[in-house]
Amino acid sequence: MMQQPSLPSRDASQRELTDQDFLTAVAVGATAVLWPVGVLLAWANPRWRLVDKVVATMLPLAGLILSVVVLPAGARGFGLSAPSGAGTGVEVAHYAALMGAPLVAALYLGIRAGLSRRLLAVLLAVALVVLALGQVAFILGERLRPGGM
Repeated sequence: MMQQPSLPSRDASQRELTDQDFLTAVAVGATAVLWPVGVLLAWANPRWRLVDKVVATMLPLAGLILSVVVLPAGARGFGLSAPSGAGTGVEVAHYAALMGAPLVAALYLGIRAGLSRRLLAVLLAVALVVLALGQVAFILGERLRPGGM
């Protein structure tokens, strides 16, 4: 009886990336940086279950609602805009809700998709750099604008 040669086994870290793996990574990265696009890509991808898609959609929405409605109203009492002298804690919470919620959603999607820790770390690091550069551009744009600081 002749035995067929076995193919060399590949573990998960050595397997080739498919198109679906690439789209999954793009969806995770886009969720962290531009969450509406990332969430749309997540809904179009069959890799995630319905509950994963709902969680990834609701986290950034909850952060947006917290940032736009709840925090300013709490700092002021009523209304939709915080006073200019709002405490640093409110400002940090405002920023964390706006930027942190999409990052948490991207992390959740990456974990649920089974992305490697290295790939997930790279995606989130790139997202943080992009968000930081956007923030710097916003601050510099305000200062360079006529009538700015």
